[in-house]
Amino acid sequence: MQKRGFELERILNFRQEIEKVRKLEFNAARNEYKRAEERLKREEEEADRLALEFTGKQSAGVLASELQLYANFSSKKSVDIKLQRHNLHCLDRNVTEKRETLLEAAKDKKVLEAFKDKKLTAHRQELSEKERAFLDEIAIQRNRAK
Repeated sequence: MQKRGFELERILNFRQEIEKVRKLEFNAARNEYKRAEERLKREEEEADRLALEFTGKQSAGVLASELQLYANFSSKKSVDIKLQRHNLHCLDRNVTEKRETLLEAAKDKKVLEAFKDKKLTAHRQELSEKERAFLDEIAIQRNRAK
């Protein structure tokens, strides 16, 4: 009897590779999001430190030109933080998209794996039935020979 393999094995292997690629893409997007989140946190901490320093300088009585420099830098920091928040929002959407494509690839792979398992179970059952029929035939032949 010729040994049969799963007819769709190549497609299953392809889907497994697709899932691996999607997993790598998702992890890369998630890591990029985490780096951007850390960058935003540092920007916000620097803005808080700058605000405290600015308040201290105001109460210490410094030159107006120095206070203007602090105000300009603080304004630029606020713009940077807004841009970073927008960037973080875009990266969050990207992570969500990558997660969805990964889940879709995993589902596609699972469908084929389930089909493969079903085919394997059916093949084993078929072999078992053939073996049982063969053994029954041998028993019948023995009974006739007696």
